[in-house]
Amino acid sequence: MSRVELSIIGVFVGVMCPLSLFVFGWWLVALLSVYNILNISDNVIVGIAFAGLGVGIILDILGLKNLISRFYTLELRWLVLVYIFWSCIAVAFFMGLPFGNIVLGIIAGVYIGRKHYYAGTSKDLFAMSARYVGIFAALITGILASAIGFMALNDRYTLRMIYSSVGLKPSSITDVANAILVGMGCVVLVVLQFWCTKFAAMFAFRLGKRVT
Repeated sequence: MSRVELSIIGVFVGVMCPLSLFVFGWWLVALLSVYNILNISDNVIVGIAFAGLGVGIILDILGLKNLISRFYTLELRWLVLVYIFWSCIAVAFFMGLPFGNIVLGIIAGVYIGRKHYYAGTSKDLFAMSARYVGIFAALITGILASAIGFMALNDRYTLRMIYSSVGLKPSSITDVANAILVGMGCVVLVVLQFWCTKFAAMFAFRLGKRVT
């Protein structure tokens, strides 16, 4: 593995570990507060979030080198959980828009491509894995997009914005038209996510010696 790739992995892991714990701490406690499960003040929410950040930094100090060396051999179940977590955060961060999810799918594709390159996987087996990761990313994006889309059906202001953005008159808003529009949007996102993820995996796999 080249120094450039090692550096990229080091920066990625070094940032993502504390950032993930910071965001996880913030959202977990905030949700408990919002849904009145626990009575938590804003100061406590911020404190727990920064405590997560601190724990992440400590983990970086203690185990960053080990994580870098095992980066392409991490257990799939943990990667799936991390991907789903950040997919949900991306939806919230971009206020329901899919931009963050598309980027996450591309990152997942690049990871799978490099993982199989270093494992010396055959082209046929890799092609199957690239298809599977594309389907997985598309499935997650489709589920989240459907949930956000159908929640938007009850928001007339959002619907007017959507109709205007695709050149339709707000007067044409009906329940059937709304459902069709949301369904078509979800299909487009699923197809786009699949091909973006699969192409990223294929590109990373073929990069080969040009990186190493």
